[in-house]
Amino acid sequence: MRIGIAVCLLLVAGCATAPVVRQQCYDPDAQLAQALRSLEEARAEGCDTARRGAECERHRRELARLTVVCPAHAPILLANAVLAYDEQRRTESQQLLDLILAQSRPVPDAAVLRARIAIEEGNVPFARRLMEQQIRLVPDHAGLHETYASALYLEGRLPDAVTQLTMAGMLGAPRWRIAYHLGLIEEASGRTDEASRLYAEALQQNPGWAPAESRLKALRAR
Repeated sequence: MRIGIAVCLLLVAGCATAPVVRQQCYDPDAQLAQALRSLEEARAEGCDTARRGAECERHRRELARLTVVCPAHAPILLANAVLAYDEQRRTESQQLLDLILAQSRPVPDAAVLRARIAIEEGNVPFARRLMEQQIRLVPDHAGLHETYASALYLEGRLPDAVTQLTMAGMLGAPRWRIAYHLGLIEEASGRTDEASRLYAEALQQNPGWAPAESRLKALRAR
């Protein structure tokens, strides 16, 4: 689809008689809200039939079109990056996130998702450095500290990870998620009783959450 658009633009630019239509980026927040609302409504009705699938795809294209109309609007880029990530289009998501992170104003949520992709790809040092950089810019963002803790945990820096999780909790991160990650640290440290207690706490606050259920069942089966 992108190649087709690029070719059309080249053809229009090279044709002396063809008018060039430039779309204006006006009220991007309102356009984004409308595009997201339409896509959410379409997905709520299901995208599993040919007609509904075409409708969902039309709204996806509309959301993608906004990145061309408003290429510097971080919320539009982030919305498309999140959608691409959810649909397993990781390279596209990463590219959009890098465009956001190249801007002068920090966007912590974009940094968190970019670090998550890096961790999933095994590039933990990149994720850690990105979180350290972003925390210097936005020190009160819970998600940055929580994701930083994940990178530190994977690098075996467990006390530092606990410190960051404590900070994330103080800044408003959900307790059930903090309890789960603290449980991972306790389990890695060999304190299985405390790990079980923390997994149980996570499940009490978020019943049925599969990761915590799985860890707790495994510990109880030992």
